[in-house]
Amino acid sequence: MSILFLNSYGQSLDKKIIENLSIENNLLLKKLIQKEKNRELNVANYIALNPKASRVIKRADGVILQIRDIIDGKPIYISTDNLSAGRATKTSALQTGGSLGLNLEGTGMTVGVWDGGPIQSTHPEFMNSDNTASRVTIIDNSIVDDDDSGFSSHGTHVAGTIGAKGINPSAKGMATDVFIKSYNWTNDISEILLAVNNNTNPIILSNHSYGVPVDPNDGTGPIDAWIMGAYTSDASQIDELIYNNPQYLMVASAGNSGTTSYSGGLLNGYDKLTTDKNAKNNLVIANANPVLAPFSDNISSLNINSSSSQGPTDDLRIKPDIAADGTNLFSAVPIDGYDTFSGTSMSAPNTTGTLVLIQEYYKQLNNVFMLGATLKGLVCHTSTDDNAAVGPDPKFGWGFLNALEAANVITADNSGDAVIEELNLENGGTYTMTFSASAGDVLRASISWADMPGNPVNSATANVLNNSTARLVNDLDLRISKGSETYLPWKLDFSSGSQFFAIKGDNSVDNLERVDIEVPEDGVYTLTVSHKGTLKGNAGGPFDPQSQDFGLILTGNNLTLGVSDNTLSNSLIVYPNPSRGQFTISFDSNLNNTSDVNIDIYDISGRQVYQNNFENNNVKFKEVIYLNDVTPGVYIATISQGNNRTSQKLIIE
Repeated sequence: MSILFLNSYGQSLDKKIIENLSIENNLLLKKLIQKEKNRELNVANYIALNPKASRVIKRADGVILQIRDIIDGKPIYISTDNLSAGRATKTSALQTGGSLGLNLEGTGMTVGVWDGGPIQSTHPEFMNSDNTASRVTIIDNSIVDDDDSGFSSHGTHVAGTIGAKGINPSAKGMATDVFIKSYNWTNDISEILLAVNNNTNPIILSNHSYGVPVDPNDGTGPIDAWIMGAYTSDASQIDELIYNNPQYLMVASAGNSGTTSYSGGLLNGYDKLTTDKNAKNNLVIANANPVLAPFSDNISSLNINSSSSQGPTDDLRIKPDIAADGTNLFSAVPIDGYDTFSGTSMSAPNTTGTLVLIQEYYKQLNNVFMLGATLKGLVCHTSTDDNAAVGPDPKFGWGFLNALEAANVITADNSGDAVIEELNLENGGTYTMTFSASAGDVLRASISWADMPGNPVNSATANVLNNSTARLVNDLDLRISKGSETYLPWKLDFSSGSQFFAIKGDNSVDNLERVDIEVPEDGVYTLTVSHKGTLKGNAGGPFDPQSQDFGLILTGNNLTLGVSDNTLSNSLIVYPNPSRGQFTISFDSNLNNTSDVNIDIYDISGRQVYQNNFENNNVKFKEVIYLNDVTPGVYIATISQGNNRTSQKLIIE
């Protein structure tokens, strides 16, 4: 592997990080650095040709704009996305003293905050539990969006929303003991790659409360219409970054162009997501304005803030992904102060801090964090519908963040009353699960996966506005069937050209699919995950047939897995569990079933670590499985005999 050494870079590089990068990440880092150099050259040339142009503009309303790139001879600006977040997201239920009794604080976890400049690390809200040191480490000292205090007011407010400890109780953040790394937004994507692969304290979450506004109000009018909703190279490179590093999830603000008008969009009042907001693998957050019932955490009304940028993408993917409370948020600002901001800049860190606690709780029960795609699937699965119309929409996405329900599903998975699994689909393969459910609660299944980067649109190929070509590479399909009836996932429909509808059908654009059976009947159901075409990947050669990892979430009333006449599931015993790598697997084997027994064991990323085939010649199947050479963690054993199949979680200490 060729090693990349960098000069004139925003952070002090650890050569060990570079040396330990995978081949895919090393190649991606080279591309990112080259893109950043080209972008800087474009901006410098533009400034040289336009002496009156300013690289940074501070508008009268306080919004800071910085030239990010030059496209078709015009400057593309980046700005903060602020215009307080209440606790309608029910994050307080997970915190210390919360109703769930979990007492989560984000202890030992680290998130990255990329913003307009450094956070005030010495603010009392960022001190550790015994006030001996700050929980904020400044990586980039350069400031863009505020030069009076030497710190970014916006970045400090964002970090406070994520992790303020609550010296001022009204400014308490979501994860009150989390560590935060503070970066400037200039070289954000390449810095993320290095932070994710840090040898000592890698990040698995980062917050990005900035973006390209539809109209920078610099006197030149809106940016070119083809950019809105388009899958640009920025979106493609984020997808490549997350695909290469599936443990990581990027949380990004949707933007504050909700009331901005321009010509050429999909539909008036929609299609206002720009550049990286149109990626597939990140989590993009809209800004909602919930109203709580008096003396309660229950939401009495739920509306989107009119300033929040609307989707969808040009290929009709469901974006933004979810909404969170970002209206009138009170949090920390320099110097040791507090202020109230609004916008998707606030709803994004509200989400990021909440996801820290969700991951912390999952790890407490499972010894590992969820993959980024599984976490994304979980929060979309458990979000609260805004009820303006049933199903997803281009304003809220899948709904309003509900931390309480996400935690409840983790609890239910641990007790066997719900499913959170990380699986792998082989090329040409099908995953099948049989279960029973009772009438009552909505029966819901979701799959989510980190997809390969698609072919980006650029100015040379953007002659046609609103290019609807699907950017999905590996198209997985989720179905639930009962008897002769098959239930299909949600998708966005725009066939009328005058309104977006959430309908149920074959979804060929989203890398998150959700099937809802609103009025389930008692009985046995079959869940199936398959795929179209040939699964592609970057291992072993470009676009060789590969497998695809995906996260599965299943919830309903009185779920029982592996039912019907599946004697394998009904009598399965695995012991000891947890163990140090030696498990005994036994079940009642039907002598009328002469099929051999297959046992396949996968790690949490879906990679096979064990496979064996056993001859069936006894009424009682009983074999000892040895996994002494694998690392401690959670594994999934798939056990099959003929048409009978079940899965069992194994924990190695």
